[in-house]
This record gives sequence, C-alpha cells and structure tokens, in this order.
Amino acid sequence: MLLRLMLALLWSPACWAAQIYGTGGGKYFSTSRNPEYEITGVRVTRGALGILRSIQVKYGPSWDTVYGNKLPGDTQEFILSPGEHIIQIWGSYKTFLRSLTLYTDKGRFATFGRDDGASTFIVYPNKEWEVLKVVCGQYKLLGLTGLCFEWAVTLGFQVKSGPNDSLIPRAPLAAAGLTHGPPGDHKRKCC
Repeated sequence: MLLRLMLALLWSPACWAAQIYGTGGGKYFSTSRNPEYEITGVRVTRGALGILRSIQVKYGPSWDTVYGNKLPGDTQEFILSPGEHIIQIWGSYKTFLRSLTLYTDKGRFATFGRDDGASTFIVYPNKEWEVLKVVCGQYKLLGLTGLCFEWAVTLGFQVKSGPNDSLIPRAPLAAAGLTHGPPGDHKRKCC
C-alpha cells in the first residue's frame, strides 16, 4: 500500500504539490507542459455572479483545453507580444475566484473579473529570470476554486560562456514597474 502511494506521488504532475491560491476543492486540472512553446495568451470567462468560471492558456499558436465551467459568460482574452512573458499574478477570491490580474515583463497587465473577493494573493517566481509555464488548479460546478502556477526559465534564455557560467537574468521586476509583494494570505497545497 505504501509503495503504491509513493509511486503515485512520484508520477503525479508537479503542480499537484504546488501551492494553491484560493479555497480549492473540486476537480483538478493542469494545462499542457509544452516544451516547444511559451505561453502566448490567456482567456478567462466570468459568470453572472462575478465568479471566474474557466481559464484557457495559449501555447505558441494553439489554445489549450478550457478548464472549469464551460457555460457561456463574459470571456476576456490577453494576447502576449512576441518575447513577452507573465512574471506576476494578483488575484482575489471568496469561495470562488473573483479576479485575476496578470503582469508581464514588458510592463503590461490584464485584469479578468472584478476585485470583490474577501481575500487576495500575489504570486511570482522565486528567481527573476523565471516566467509562467503552467497553470493548474481546481474547479467546481460554478467555477474556479483555486489556482496554482509553475514557473521556469524561458525558452530563449541565454547562458554566459566562460569560467563563471551563469544565467543572464532578464530585467528585474522593478524595471517592468513591478515589485515582489507579500505572499498571499491564504495558502495551502494543491490537491
């Protein structure tokens, strides 16, 4: 029994162990892990009650599956420019997610929904040269209950060559008009 549990944990997606932002609960999802493409767009649908119903991520030229409640609603789309990446996320929630704001390394941002949540969160990578690669989370019948995020080095990242090989970081968040804020006020492990 213990062996099966350990094997299940080893073969589970990394996002399952990631921190979830929101109350969580419901069916688990994870966007594709496409090594050939960066995230190039995000779509979010908001329902009549102000709940974020679903999320969809675009990798390169193709949209991934819609995750969450697939009923019609107010759908907004944020398309990234070539070479632009998501580097910070802010959101609010009550029982369900209410708003989500995505910030890029080009100083742009997009807000989905309205901030009428009782709790908020700010998420960003541990290293300034990492960007958003995967969105995962949970949803119930009415919409998204929580999200978690995977960050990694961008595909076009350059490496110095020489005796002190190291990563050459992008411009810091401050150069994009952003700063690392305090961690979210509600954290728990996903799934």
